Parts: sequence; structure tokens; C-alpha cells
Amino acid sequence: MPHLKRCTHLFLKYNPISLLGVRRFKCSLGLWNQDLTTEIKLKIENHWTKEVLHNDDCKDKKQYYVLPMFPYPSGNLHMGHVRVYSISDTIARFQKLNGKNVIHPIGWDAFGLPAENAAIEHNILPHIWTESNISTMKKQLLQLGFNFNWDKEISTCDPKYYKWTQYIFLKLFENGLAYQNKAEVNWDPVDKTVLADEQVDENGCSWRSGAKVERKILTQWYIKTTKYAKKLYDGLNNKNLENWKDIINLQKHWIGECNGVVVTFTMKLGNTKKSFDVWSQDPYKLIHGQFLTIGSSNVLLQEIPPSDINNLKCYNPITGKEINIYVSDTVNYPEGRDVYIACPSIDPEDNKLSQSLNIAFPSESSFIDITSENNKAIEIAQKNYGGYFVSSKLKDWLISRQRFWGTPIPIIHCPTCGAVPVPYEDLPVLLPIKNSSDAKISTLSSLKSWSSCKCPKCLGDAQRESDTMDTFVDSSWYYYRFLDHANDKMPFDKEKLTGITPVNCYIGGKEHAVLHLYYARFMSYFLHSLGLTPMPEPFKKLLVQGLVMGKSYKIKSTGKYLPPEKVEKVGEEYIVKDTKEPVSVQWEKMSKSKYNGENPQRLLSTYGSDTTRLLMLADVPPPTSRKWSDDTLPGVLNWQRRLWITLKDFLKHRTEVDTTRNNVTCKEFEELESKLWNSRNYFTATATYHFKYTQQLSVAISRLQGLTNVLRNNVPVDVMSRSKEYEQALAALIIMLSPVTPHFCSELWAGLISAPNRVSDNLSSFNWNKDVFEQKWPVVDQDYPLSFQCKVDGADRCELKIPAVELNDVSSEKALEIMLKEKTVANRVKKGILKTKYELYPNCRAILHIYTNRNLQSKQKKEEDKLLRSQI
Repeated sequence: MPHLKRCTHLFLKYNPISLLGVRRFKCSLGLWNQDLTTEIKLKIENHWTKEVLHNDDCKDKKQYYVLPMFPYPSGNLHMGHVRVYSISDTIARFQKLNGKNVIHPIGWDAFGLPAENAAIEHNILPHIWTESNISTMKKQLLQLGFNFNWDKEISTCDPKYYKWTQYIFLKLFENGLAYQNKAEVNWDPVDKTVLADEQVDENGCSWRSGAKVERKILTQWYIKTTKYAKKLYDGLNNKNLENWKDIINLQKHWIGECNGVVVTFTMKLGNTKKSFDVWSQDPYKLIHGQFLTIGSSNVLLQEIPPSDINNLKCYNPITGKEINIYVSDTVNYPEGRDVYIACPSIDPEDNKLSQSLNIAFPSESSFIDITSENNKAIEIAQKNYGGYFVSSKLKDWLISRQRFWGTPIPIIHCPTCGAVPVPYEDLPVLLPIKNSSDAKISTLSSLKSWSSCKCPKCLGDAQRESDTMDTFVDSSWYYYRFLDHANDKMPFDKEKLTGITPVNCYIGGKEHAVLHLYYARFMSYFLHSLGLTPMPEPFKKLLVQGLVMGKSYKIKSTGKYLPPEKVEKVGEEYIVKDTKEPVSVQWEKMSKSKYNGENPQRLLSTYGSDTTRLLMLADVPPPTSRKWSDDTLPGVLNWQRRLWITLKDFLKHRTEVDTTRNNVTCKEFEELESKLWNSRNYFTATATYHFKYTQQLSVAISRLQGLTNVLRNNVPVDVMSRSKEYEQALAALIIMLSPVTPHFCSELWAGLISAPNRVSDNLSSFNWNKDVFEQKWPVVDQDYPLSFQCKVDGADRCELKIPAVELNDVSSEKALEIMLKEKTVANRVKKGILKTKYELYPNCRAILHIYTNRNLQSKQKKEEDKLLRSQI
């Protein structure tokens, strides 16, 4: 290519390559002669908005499904939103650069109490309030440059969505998994609705309103999640689950060890039969049980006249016989239960119990094969009576809510036919949304014109169910609807899920790692049992984000929170400006009531969206809580400025290459080229490892900062103007940073490819005719030596350097063979190898873990010492 002398302004406007007949692409703004300011950043973001938000659907590529938890439309984004969507967008853009067809959808978890309460407070209808908030938040998400598949957008309050939530409820009902039962429940006196046990905190207060929860006896709707408990518990051992780490323990703790069997017994009360569950860790007692005890607070007893309390019997479906029930609060009931089945003729502890309660029982042979009888009872219970394994503490999912703004439960109550499901063809059961100026919200039960209807079975007068579903039901299946959002025949087509699910990477707050995740997994397992999904588990990899914390100030004597402007620092202490009272300072979850929040809009206006994204991702890995402070700004702002200057200098020296003096010798030039080659490959390998495998985005970003330092530190002009390696390293840096700061890198790339006198035009590493989002993610040169580590019993023992082309083909057997030749490893495995684990990360690194008998013997020795000490 002939050298074209042109001023900086002109060569930024017209790329020489375009003169050769290659298609034009969007040009840089050409502001390289100016210092980087917020004004310029905002101009850059406005200039590149269309390209940053552009989506190509390439179905011939391998699919990658990255899903952040969808937001509740509260009105404005908060910093938690900015963090989770910065993470998901970065991962989505990274995967696109790696040749994937990325699915990155967004929607709205739009039903629920907050909208209803806000609507009441502001005298506006909840659907209007919700729609307005969605509009506001959508604008902010677009402003931040998050590249969502907006064509797949869903909202749980849309009848086109909740029709299928109702459909799924009916399937649960058909399969005996949705049922109504009278129970003592948690009542929120402020929000005037029932709460599930999980929504009451350790202080007995509502998770949402903060009010002290009351206990009431009400008839409620439940989903029998406990029937799937063992499957859900065992599923946590699935090797396909990636990066679940401590979430597995949280889930297992919540579900509990499924060490008992539940069978439903019945009790006759007047002309009706009442059912209740009997749980036993000893299944044989379901066959040989001789009496039951029941706690006095059991709801069933509330319906029994006091005169009948001492003459209770129930029906045991396993034996087909009646069994006596005794009311007692002195029994050591299993955790979470108030019913116990006893077998005093076999179990010595039950014998003691019967004596303490003065219960006589018929003698029976105590010589039985308990293992055989347990197996027999389990087989009978599971085969014929719906018995299932579950922990004693796990409860079914209470989904009834006594509020208006939720998915109506599709059941009709008929005095003749009982609870009758709404016919599928009559779905959805619509909320009676008003469009008038009357903004008063009523409960569904008070809307007689809506609740009165005809029974689908007998056509007699009936009433609609007036409770709505908990919003956790809406969010328990949305990840599948995204993949077939316009389907009006089914919730989704199984074929649309095949090859895409489970979700490759599911991202959200740790506070949702128990309830939402448990409900979503249950729903996915249930839908799979109907043959609607390819596999039971909904999510492959979990990326849990920590909270965004703000510094809060409160008066020590009263605990009253203060805004920062009312506090001053004197020495190392903080005091109230006016009263001089001592103030305590701590990091807490951001909250308006604590005056420690940060408005994302301020950051967007002051620094721009790319800087805001970079601030959220730098320094702290996603799972760690982010302590928000403006003190972190200088580092990020300085890095952006250095990148800007680097590109500015590169353009200047490439333009003036003919006048550049040779200030380095050939040998020095080659040495600098070699250093740049090594740096580019090292930082490419390590940044890729953290972007792709660990998702420690802050570490990946630090690697890119390291590459920036190499390009900035005392690089001679000759190298900048003539070096192929400098050009390649700069190109790689811009591409790898583009998932984090897409607008800024679009401008940097446009500047880079406009430079004359490129020396990489004939290489295939980059496509100089396309924008930064159409590039391929940089890969190390295949002759670059990558790290191959060996850890023995968790300790680093050896690190080798092996060319990428060879390491990429090393099998686990070959890896062990290589490492056993190293003395530092061989000396540590003399007592034998217990097991090995080989981790190959192509084009990044490899790690061989060896666990030895030495480690096992050490554990055994500790156990023996512990036992000996206890005996002494």
C-alpha cells in the first residue's frame, strides 16, 4: 500500500483500505487532538449507540444462553441493577467475540406488592404505574449500552405471559401437586397478605414491609414441592453444574437430607375427610405403627369438638386399618413436624413414650427384619400411595396471596362440585383491570361482578378463586419462555429449548440463591416430568454477584441514620455537624432510608456509561460485595485517559513514519518486539482465562491494565511507528476491553484501523475491514509457552512451560506422566496417589491436581487423635 500523506483529521475520516474497494465502515469522531473529557465520552457514546446495541442472530453458530435475573420495575435502576447487567453484558459480548450466537434476553418481574402499594400511595392503577416504570428503566438500560435481545422482552403481568403461568398451575393441579389446605400461616398486617415461611426473617418480621408477622389460620393454596425434594437434593451432585460452589450447600441445607418417608393419612371429621401427612425416619413404622401422637396446635384439632379430642382415630392407607391418635405436646417431634407415628412393640424409645403417656398397646413380635420391612414399606408407599422421601423440616410452597396485583389462580369454587379447574380454552383468567379515573384498588373477593361465574362442570352458580399467586411462581419458569416468547399455543416448544438449555450462565444476587433458585429448579423438574423440556436442570453455570454497599452514618446513641452532608470527620472520629454527637460508620446494602445509595443517573451524566460499567467491574470480583465510593474513580479515569493517549500517539507516529528517526538499533528493536510478543500472549492467555472460565472479571480487567502499562512504559517512537507486535498488542487490547467498554473501544478501534502504514494488513489475526464487535477474540500464538501447573494435596509443586499447540493436546494420562518425571512432584507422591484431577483450559493454561495417600493418612491420624482426646 503506498503511503498516503494526509493530515490527522483527513486520515481519520477516510481509511486507505476503503480506496481499494473494500466496504466502508463507520469512522471515528476524529477528536484525537483533544484531551479525553466527559463531554467527549458522551459524544463517543452517542456516536456509537446504534453499533453497540446492534444484534445479529446467527443460528448457524453454536448457541450460548446468558441470563441475568430479570428486574422488578421499581421506577429507576439502582446500582445492583447496573452491576448485574454490566456483568451479563460483558459475558455476552465476550461470547459473541468467541463465535457464539448469544441469547441475552431481558424482561420484567412485574407483578407483586411493591407496585400495588405504590399505586395505592400515588392514587394510580398498578398496571399504569408498572408500565411507566418499565419505560423509564428500559431507557436507562439502553443508555448503559446493554445489548439485550429486546425482541424477546416479556413481562409477567402481560396476559400473554400469565396465561401460561395459569396453564402450568393447572398441570400441577391435575398431577396432585397444587392443593388447598387449612393451615396456620404468617400474616403481614401491613401488606395484608400471607407470607411463606421463607419470607419471614429471623426476627419474625416480613421480608418486605418489616412488620412483625402474626399467625392466622386460613385456607391457602400450596404446591407440593416436597414431592420432588429428593430429586432436587440429588440433582445438586450433577457434574454438569458449573461454579455452584457454596450455593450447593445453601440449597442442600434448605432442602435438608431426605431421610424420611411421607405418606398421607386421613381423619374423618363429621361428614368430611381431612388428610394430613405422616413423616417417619423409620418406614417400617408405616406398617407396624400402633398409634400416632399429634401436637395440640395442629390445625386439624381446631375443627374437633373438645369432647371428641380423646377419641381420635385415623386411617392408615398402608395397612388399610384405623389407628388411634393421642394429643400430646411432650413428644420429641421431628424438626418441623407435629405428628409422630410410634411402634412401641419394636422401638424401645416408642415403648418408653407409650408408658409415659399411659398408652396401652397390643403385644406384637418384636423380632422383625427392620431393613426388609423398611424396604417393603417404601415400595408400598411409593407405588400405591404417593409416598416420597423428604426431610422432616421442608414445607410445601405456599403460593396464595390476598392481593390484587398478581396472577389469578385459575380455580372455580362450586358448592356442588368443589374446586374445579378453569378449562384450558378459557385461559387466561384476566385481572379486572380498570381503565377509568377511579384508581381505588379492591381485593378480587370484593369484586362480585368478576368473582361470580358458572361452574364448568354442572353450570351452577359458583365463585372464582380470589387469591393471586406469589410472584415467585411467575419467575419460576420465565427462562424457558424467553426462548419462545411469542408462542400462543403452548408455554414454549420443546424444540426451541433443545441445544440451548440449560442456561449456560445464570447471573443474579446471592439473596436469590435459596428461594428463587429452589422454586425455579422445582418447576423445571416438574416441566421435564411432563416431557416439555430436554433436561431437568434449568441452569448450568451460576454466577452469584455480591451486594453493592454504601457507607452509612448513624448516631451512636439512637441508631438514627444521617445523610453524609450532616456528618463531619474530626481526626479519626465522625460526629454530627450540628450537635457534635458521636456517629458510627459502616458499609451496608444501599438503601434510601439509610442515605447511602448512589443514583446511577448521576454517574451516567458525570462520567458516561462506559466509565460507570468499568467502575462496577474493576477491582472487585462479581461474588464479592462492592463497597461503592467515588475514591475508586481516579484509577479508572486515569486508565481510560492513558488508553486515549496511547491511540493518539500511535496515530501521530504512524502518520509521521517517514520523518521518524531511527533511535534504536536492529537488535534493540528485535528485543522490544520479542517483549511485546511475550506480553501480548501472556496477557491474552490470562485475561481469556478469567473472562471465559472463572468469570473473575476484575482480574481479567487488571490483566488488560497490565498490557496497557507495557504499551505505555518507555516505548520508543520507532517501535510505535514500525512495530508489528506493538500494532498487534494494541489491537488485541482494544478487542479484549470492548465487552466492558463497548462505545469507548468502538472509537479506539475506528482510530486504530484508520492509521496509515499498518504492517499487519496481510495477517489473519484481525479483520481491519470490520468494526470491533465483528472481530474474533484474540488467541495466543501456538508457539507461545503456556503455564502447566501441578498441585499436590493443594500445594503448588511444579510449573512447566509448554507451547500452546502441544499443551492443547495433553490428555489427563499424559499430564500425569509428564509431572511424575519432575522430582518436586515425584518426591511428594511416594506413599501413593489417591486420585487426580486434570483441568485443561485451551490456549490459556492447564492444572493437574494430585491427591495422595499422605493426605488421607493425615486425616485419619487427626481423627484418631481427636477420638483419643475425647476418651481421655
